[in-house]
Amino acid sequence: MLKKLMSSLILLTATLSVTTAQEQITIGFVYGSFAPQEKWELYFEGFLKEHPEVTINYIPVPLDSWGDYTQKIVTTMAGGENVDVIWNAIEAVPLMSERGVLRELDSFIDADPDIQEFLRDAHPKLIGGLRWKDQQYLLPFAWNTTLIYYNKAVLENAGLPEPPPDWTWDDFLEYAQTITQDTDGDGNIDIWGFQSDPGLWRLGAWTISNGSFFMNEDFTEPWYDRPETIDALQFVRDLVWEHQVAPSGSFNRREAFAAGTLGMMADSPSARKTLITAGLSPDDYDITFFPSPTGKVVSGSQWGTDGYGITQDSEHPDLAWEMLKHLVSTDVMSTLLSGKFASASAPARRSLSTEPLLAEASPANYLRFFEALEEGRTVINAPNFAELAEIHNRYMSLAWANEMTVGEAAANIQADMEALIAEGN
Repeated sequence: MLKKLMSSLILLTATLSVTTAQEQITIGFVYGSFAPQEKWELYFEGFLKEHPEVTINYIPVPLDSWGDYTQKIVTTMAGGENVDVIWNAIEAVPLMSERGVLRELDSFIDADPDIQEFLRDAHPKLIGGLRWKDQQYLLPFAWNTTLIYYNKAVLENAGLPEPPPDWTWDDFLEYAQTITQDTDGDGNIDIWGFQSDPGLWRLGAWTISNGSFFMNEDFTEPWYDRPETIDALQFVRDLVWEHQVAPSGSFNRREAFAAGTLGMMADSPSARKTLITAGLSPDDYDITFFPSPTGKVVSGSQWGTDGYGITQDSEHPDLAWEMLKHLVSTDVMSTLLSGKFASASAPARRSLSTEPLLAEASPANYLRFFEALEEGRTVINAPNFAELAEIHNRYMSLAWANEMTVGEAAANIQADMEALIAEGN
């Protein structure tokens, strides 16, 4: 009898073990390793309490550029890594959908009335930006656009008032020249007026302020041969070599800005995180719109957004969808407000733009970022984004290194992009 009872207990224990093991589900989550895993883990605390059967496999991927990040995700998955949920950006949506990496979300949206509250609250531009060929692939979480940051103490020490939103390129140059100083007379600049960047992200707003951009709306026609584009690129490049108010070479603008050795910089809401960490108070700096040649207020800027999507290969798509809904919830998105979590970018939910916590951690004119989104243009996001960005960076880097004129760089970019597009790539 005892032997029979022991056998039954062993069988019951084994059955319970198998059942428990079967109930445990691992969700693979890909994220940018610019922030440590513990920062991302904070996003999932509530989800894991509601789903004790879930274990998250955190898969960090280096983020040097969106094109490189996306390719590394594809390579990781091709190598056999099980991935269910991906954090990525607008630039990657066309490429990842075309390659069959991302699953369309419309079927989940249509079947789930609970998501409608988020869709009403999120900015429609951000939702639309994460669609490709009339299908939704990511739910927006955070976004960025570029405006001009200025350090109030640096301006005050230079005898300059805070810049108005209707300033001109000439006004901007005067500010940069007045700020730039060799304070100890050793022949080296100690305080720079501005940091001039040849990359697509921070240059885009300058072309917009001059009535142009890099490409047309559907990214089938490069605009580097437009005089307005060339003039904008020339103005920013000349800040380095002609006027010597911006450093050449490698330069950490955010650290210099926080330290008071850089008066102005073109940057996005995400800069708040570095400035907060550096001990800079929101009262110590503020933001304004990019100047224009004529002084006309141009509030629009280039913008981009990130979000969360589900992979085609996910073995648990319904659970992954529940995770997406959690990630775009007010509770999780509120982590963006303080700037102390994985990201300090602007929240996709419009209702959070008026939260006191955001105001407390942001400069007085922070809502100008939201104005810039309303009037701005999306970043270049086409299936060949990585190739287009590489062409731009290859030649503009030479112009910024004084190894090629802006006109020559623009002509080369125009020709190479036209050839790329003509080849169907």
